[in-house]
Amino acid sequence: MKIAFFGYAWGAGRIDGYMQEVVDTYVGLGFDVDVFLGNHFSADGIVTGFKAGADLRRLAAYIRDQAYVAAVSFNNSLLLPQIVEALEGRVVSVIVDGFNHVFRYDPQDRYAGFRLNAHYACIGSQFERELLAQVPGIADRVSLLSPATNGMLFPRETVAATHPISWVASLPTDNTTAAFMARLLDNPGAYEVVAACLRAIEQTGDLKVLMADHAEVIETLASQVPMPFRAFETMLQNVVTARQRVELVNRLGPHGLALFGNHEWSRAMVLNSEAFAAFKPGPAASSHQDLLRIYNASRISVNLPQSFISESFQYRLLDVMSSNALLVTKRTPEPDLYRVFGPDCPVPMFDSLSELETICAHYLAHEDERRAIVAACNALVTPDFSFRSRCLDYLRLAGVTYQPPCGAPAVRKDVRVLTDQEFA
Repeated sequence: MKIAFFGYAWGAGRIDGYMQEVVDTYVGLGFDVDVFLGNHFSADGIVTGFKAGADLRRLAAYIRDQAYVAAVSFNNSLLLPQIVEALEGRVVSVIVDGFNHVFRYDPQDRYAGFRLNAHYACIGSQFERELLAQVPGIADRVSLLSPATNGMLFPRETVAATHPISWVASLPTDNTTAAFMARLLDNPGAYEVVAACLRAIEQTGDLKVLMADHAEVIETLASQVPMPFRAFETMLQNVVTARQRVELVNRLGPHGLALFGNHEWSRAMVLNSEAFAAFKPGPAASSHQDLLRIYNASRISVNLPQSFISESFQYRLLDVMSSNALLVTKRTPEPDLYRVFGPDCPVPMFDSLSELETICAHYLAHEDERRAIVAACNALVTPDFSFRSRCLDYLRLAGVTYQPPCGAPAVRKDVRVLTDQEFA
């Protein structure tokens, strides 16, 4: 039995820890897995278009000839009409991020990839609602499905609490953003436009409302970068996210924050003593097991979604809820935690970063209360949230019934990684 996995590989060139857990789970279930790195096939090297140097017909023919049981895609990776047709619709796409981060085979049509004969499993209500509102006829092909964890299998009783508070977060900034901001220093008009855009993102998460009346001005500024509007909006969303994350470090640093993240935090460390003090140097936490070790070594672990996320069930929520740490997360208008676990879900939530600081200080000073909520959260994360359970759900949504091998445990199979080089 074979499965195709369509993912992405950034940074070090490997799929992230969550995707790797999905692949490893299918291997453990007895499947051979071909991992296709979608960004290697994209025209922009990220999530837009199909690369001119890659042969789409050859790729589709290869996928058809492999007779895959099904395909699991993350964020619509490699979801093109020819690929879905080659798989005869046995495809589930797991939507884990904002739509600016989802593969778009038609650069001009945000929703083209969602009109294909596939099922879309959204980890957040935000994504599910947008698809139901914007894609006619998709109701039977879209669902809310929380992410997974193997935290319930982790030997948490063997880990001592060494971090009062932990936070695993990247700082989403880069040289392109810094260079763009430098250009504003001598351009008051552009400065005012960007200031208005940042205020809009702080309020609503995106530029939709502002674009209704000021599209020409904003698109002109984006073209001068030069940058497509979609990338321009993402860059400014990242600016807002980065500012919020630095403020969080400032507030929680004095309470013993342990910060784990990417190398871009070095930019904050230049000007911010709390960022320097909180950051934990060493190899990045890249695997799921690395993350579980951090959470289980913490008394509290916090979650602050990116600026464009309004309702989503981030991976870390289940990881922390199944650990020794108390999860504290940002409140949203209709929390997906309540949709999954009910309105009495005990996870503390904050509306502002000042409230986050107050909550963390309270539970650091009231260990019995903290432990009681942790125990309640541990009880909620049952095997139904395991990677094995979720991977079987993906097969079911792709129209496939898993038949375990008879008479013996499933034999571990092989994984192959494929890029555009095999189909040039």
